[in-house]
Amino acid sequence: MVCCFVFFAAALSAAEEYTYWIDECTPEAARATACDANDPQLGQWALEAWQRESNGAVTFRKSASAAHARVAIHWANGATSLYGETVALVVDGRPGAAIYVLPDTRGLGAAIDRATGSDRLLRDAVVYLTFLHESGHALGLKHTAEFADIMYSFRYGGDIAEYFERYRRL
Repeated sequence: MVCCFVFFAAALSAAEEYTYWIDECTPEAARATACDANDPQLGQWALEAWQRESNGAVTFRKSASAAHARVAIHWANGATSLYGETVALVVDGRPGAAIYVLPDTRGLGAAIDRATGSDRLLRDAVVYLTFLHESGHALGLKHTAEFADIMYSFRYGGDIAEYFERYRRL
């Protein structure tokens, strides 16, 4: 994970400000996506982690609206069978991204479903790490084949439940 942060900090030459928006988990959103009222905080922490680890190369400022946010985070309902998805777009003439995070861990496979069903902290770790990974894409980072990296792609295989559980243990 550290190698991605170091690469990221070196890749940006000057401080880059990103405006962001994170959808609230309204009762309607919770029914449709299984988001939790505290999930937006997990997204906030992920953005703060990128800001901190970039050593000032990137900053985040909350946008007044989703329409003008360079990074807009929305809840996914699981129809795509993905943990998360990042879609590049242009916002007010600048590069940005729409991020979709699946907070319903039941859609992430039997092993994750079993593990998170009885462990709320693991469930939150999965959602947080999905925010962290997808916001890395929004900042321009690509997938890696290194299992220890936050930008690791599950297409390379590996013990996916263990990927999340090691962070939960920390």
